[in-house]
Amino acid sequence: MSTAVAVCLPFPIAGISSRRQIPNQHFTTYATPPLRRATTRVSASSSKPIAAGETIFFDGGAHYGDLVVNLFLGFSLLWLPLTLAAVLRAYYLRYRFTNLRVSVVSGQDRSDFSYDSIKDVQIIPRFIGEWGDIVITLKDGTKVDLRSVPRFREIAKYTRDMAEGNLGPKPKASSSGPKGF
Repeated sequence: MSTAVAVCLPFPIAGISSRRQIPNQHFTTYATPPLRRATTRVSASSSKPIAAGETIFFDGGAHYGDLVVNLFLGFSLLWLPLTLAAVLRAYYLRYRFTNLRVSVVSGQDRSDFSYDSIKDVQIIPRFIGEWGDIVITLKDGTKVDLRSVPRFREIAKYTRDMAEGNLGPKPKASSSGPKGF
């Protein structure tokens, strides 16, 4: 049983008819699923609603200076892979520190952990201290590396305070003694 498929050429060719019969015995057809495009991009600010009573301390991405410096150094071929990493970090990475948890969104992957699970917080300054990396060690031994964080000293101090149970700045005790020199 031989079936034929008609082929229409969109342009005329001299000596060839625009309709030509091709035997279908050598071709296999497959049903292809329709293409679906992502309509929304996941970001830390819209990916998960904030719980009642949750306040945001910091919500943002990698420091813009990291991207600028790496783009400048990317003109050398040696630094090009690091430049690509900085571009991807600037585009896909988002951090959110709230009073209940730390959230890290990388593309479509999301990691949330509470302050109760934090064992240690360390900082690594980058580019004369303008931005830095924060390494958070969890109680199960997992290390979470947050790269190119702006205001990293302030965020690391807040994270340490929340992990230790200090829920905010303590009020200063008033003393009746002399103030000043």
